[in-house]
Parts: sequence; structure tokens; C-alpha cells
Amino acid sequence: MVKYFNHLTNKKGFIMKKNTAYTIGSLIILLICAFCFVVLPVFTGSGKKQQTLPAFGKYKNKEIKYEQGSEFANFVTQFGQMFQNYGQQLDDNNYYYIFSYAFNSTVMQYAYTDAVNESGYEVPRSAVNRKLIPYFSDENGNYSPKLYKQASDATKQELSANAKKSLVSSRFFDDNFGSEDQFLGANGLYGIKVSDAELSFLQNYDKVRRGFNMAVFKLGDYPDEEKVKFGKNNSDKFIKNSIQIITVDEKATANTVLKRLNNEEITFEDAISEYSTKAYSDSEGNISNPFTYQIENMLADAQELTSITGLATDALSPVIETKIGFSIFKCTGGATTPDFESEEIKRTVTNYLTNYENSQIEDYYIAKGKDLASLAMKNGFEAACSEMEIENTEIAPFPLNYGNVDLFAKLDTTTKGLASADTNETFLKTAFSLKMNEISAPFVLDNSVVVLQLTSEETSGDEETVFNASELTKYNQDTAQNTILASEKLENNFAEVYFNNMMR
Repeated sequence: MVKYFNHLTNKKGFIMKKNTAYTIGSLIILLICAFCFVVLPVFTGSGKKQQTLPAFGKYKNKEIKYEQGSEFANFVTQFGQMFQNYGQQLDDNNYYYIFSYAFNSTVMQYAYTDAVNESGYEVPRSAVNRKLIPYFSDENGNYSPKLYKQASDATKQELSANAKKSLVSSRFFDDNFGSEDQFLGANGLYGIKVSDAELSFLQNYDKVRRGFNMAVFKLGDYPDEEKVKFGKNNSDKFIKNSIQIITVDEKATANTVLKRLNNEEITFEDAISEYSTKAYSDSEGNISNPFTYQIENMLADAQELTSITGLATDALSPVIETKIGFSIFKCTGGATTPDFESEEIKRTVTNYLTNYENSQIEDYYIAKGKDLASLAMKNGFEAACSEMEIENTEIAPFPLNYGNVDLFAKLDTTTKGLASADTNETFLKTAFSLKMNEISAPFVLDNSVVVLQLTSEETSGDEETVFNASELTKYNQDTAQNTILASEKLENNFAEVYFNNMMR
């Protein structure tokens, strides 16, 4: 029970408000006389006690109701006791989480029990007896007939019933996922078995951990002089055009508008007001993205570009299909040749490169990375970084752990440049292919180009790595719960009933 409740608490013991999976067996608190039940009040919005509540939901044909003796009420009591045992105040805020956890646990128990019952499985009396032994054992862990005789028949019946429910639920879970004990090397009587090869793989998963030097070239630092050079070599893309535009949804409508314009039945300005969706313009019809490359990107067929950029002042284009409709363009003045010393054009070139030809920037820094790697092979990695004025980042040793799975040691992705490195296959393959002190070829990692050097490799001794078996089991619990709570078999009215009937 304590092991389970640790999933609900952080290191300081405060309740973590998040979706939590439940092991049904671990939630069956088998109460004996000395245990105290917690009584949770039921409130209406006015603060008055209410005798009955609507069902919080339904699983298949079984309603989930908060009433005396129901599974839901029992789980509420058990979670309330757990909260109190861990020093939590039973206030409105915690009541919500207690009821939420209890609702989910009830659904899971219904689902597991139905599945086991449909299989025809019956819990053996011998299994129930084994489950009860700890509750009638002395301080040395030995079964005590005296304690058994002292317990009332009602207590024994309650213990037996709860033990049976626990065994039914755990039978479903163990048969489908295996138990935590099996991942720790124990042999369970029932359930899916864990092979020695799988267990060995898990126990040795992060024995080898590697540390690195890393140089990071940020793509966002691409020099202005390189942008200007690119812009001058592609100056036609950055000509600023004086254009107005009418855009409509249907080609027939565009043809009608163009005919009216050509017959001088309507002005361009009035046509903008009457017809245009203004998808590519401001309210006055002036094109929002006037640079040539931007206009080209609007078109369904790039070859239509010259029909627009070649217009004389006040001339109209034919109807041209754009990516979100059909448009008519009007030239309102001469085009502006780009001034590559202006901040506007530099920003425009940057936007173009970033959105359309980012490989230009990547290639620039890959060349820089190759220069650094060459220097590093001659003078050392630290010296090469210093000479090229690049920071050398030291990466602490980490195992090959794709996605930073909680079961094992992790890569510190808070390190600058490593935000998504734990799921980047190029990074991981490169890092775990290098030989000691070998320097990698530069490669792209998110918005950077990176060069690595393997600096250390740690291998643990003969003792097996201790991994968190409870976390491994919890992955299965999460999957099972998420699947069942999303099932069409569940009618979930929890939030509506709770907030409408139980808030103070």
C-alpha cells in the first residue's frame, strides 16, 4: 500500500494532482477492527447534506453510485484514509481527488472483474486463505490461530470478500502484463511470465554510460554578411511589388468580377469591398506579402508568377488560381529593388532562408563543424573550440535510453543544445558509435549543428543494475487505465455530478 501511495506523492509527501493508474489489488484495504474509517460528507451547492446522488457514471450496465456499501463508496473511504495517513487535510480540494481516484478505481475493478468472470475463472479458496494469512499473523510473521479466533465472523467475511475481489483483479492484470514481483525475479503462481533474457536485458540496460564534449553551432546565429550574400545572389526573390488583390472562393465568381472590372461596371476598390475574402490582403486590398518569393508561394502554379510581376501600372491580371481560392491582381506602382543593407530586407532574407532554404544555413555550419573537427584532431577539442570561439559543453555520462524512460538513468536534456536529443536517432546513433576520444562528423540537432567527442565510458561492475520494477509495472497500469477509461463501454459523468452536487 505504501509503495502504491508513493505514486500519488512527491518526495515531500504532498499529493500530486495528476492522472494516476491504480493497481486494484493494492487498493483493497482489508480493514480489521482497530482501523478507523474516514467519513466523507456529501454537500450540495448550498452546503446542505444530500441523502442521495445521481450516478457518477456507468460501466456497461452497472451504475457507479456513491451510496452505502457500494464499490465506489468503499474506494472513497479507502482513499480518504490514505490521504489522512499521509497527513493530508480533507478539504474540498482533496475531496475532488479522492473521489476522482475512487471513480477510476471502480471502473477498473468493474472492467477487470467482468473480464475474469467471462473467462470462467473461479478464485480458489486456498488462494483466499493465503491472502488472509498476513492479517492473522503475529509479530514474527507466523500465522496465529488465536488472532483468527478473536476476529468476528463479520470481519472474517469482509476480509475474505475483499481478498477475493483483489485476487480477481490481480489475476486479470498479472495474466496480461505480469506482476512487479516477477520483474524483480520472483516466480508468480499465475500470470504472464518474464523470460530470463528479458530480465537480464532490463537489469543490464544502462550499465554502459558515455560522456562527451560537445560544440554547438546555433542556426539562429547565421551571420548577416551571409544573408546579404545569399540575397544578392537571389535578388529577384526579394523585389517588393505594389499589388492589390481580390480573392474569392469560386472560379466562376472570379470570372464575373474580372468581366465587370474590364467593362468598367465596378471599380477595383469596390470589388475588393463587395467580393474579396481578403485572404491575402489587408482591409484595403493591399497584398499582405508583397515580395516576389511570397507571391510565388501563394500560387497553385508557380509559372503564373510572370503574369503578376510583369503587369504594367493599373493593369489587371487574368484570373489566377491561388492556394486558397481564385485571385485577380492589380499593379498599383513600380516594384522596389531590394536594399540589402536595410533591416527590413535582412529580416526578409532571414525569413526566406528559415522557411524555404534552411539547408543553406545548415550547410554553412556543417562546414564550420568540419573545420572545428579538423582543428580538434590536431590541437584537442578544447583548444579548437577556443580558437573558433565556440563553447565546449561537457555532457555528463548517460546510457542509451531513447525517450529518457523513467526506469533508467537519463540524458540531461536541460543542457544547452540537448532539448530533444533523447529522441533524436542521429544524435544517439552518433554518440554510441564513437570510439574513445573520437570526434564525430558535424550533424544537425534541432536548430543547431553539433560536433561530439567521446570523453568517457563507464561500465558498472558485475552487480546487476537495480531498475525500478514498480515504474515498469506502472507503465502497464497507465496503459490499461487509459484504454478502459476511453472505452465506449464507460459512461463518465463524474465531473458534472461532482461539481453540480458536491461543491460547498
